[in-house]
Amino acid sequence: MPHISSKKLRKEHLQKLYNEFSIALEKSAKKSWARLFLNDFLTRTEKIMLAKRFAVIYLLSKDLPASYISESLYMSPATISRMSLKYGIGKYSSLLKTIKNEEENIWKILEKILKAGLPPRAGRGRWKFLYKL
Repeated sequence: MPHISSKKLRKEHLQKLYNEFSIALEKSAKKSWARLFLNDFLTRTEKIMLAKRFAVIYLLSKDLPASYISESLYMSPATISRMSLKYGIGKYSSLLKTIKNEEENIWKILEKILKAGLPPRAGRGRWKFLYKL
């Protein structure tokens, strides 16, 4: 889990840093270098965390139950609940507008992720996960 220093920045400095980060991200996106920018900038843990949050927001927009999202993405119910409350008050509306055009691709990706983590429905080996320690 990413950690933040206990020493807090002044609000105006934090806002300036955030603005500069946003500008850098916009520039990289315009040049189609966003993936390279994020690979250089984010740790593996941060990438996983952001990807899972993105998936939660998208799945919430499709009215899937929080328990299903939690089990599928291996996230705590408390995290899903917190994000669901924010989704309910419209916190993620700009993100959802942005991804609306890519909806078909996102579903394909999520389907692969969700199927990969679940045991087969029928056939040999469907209960192997019970015997793993």
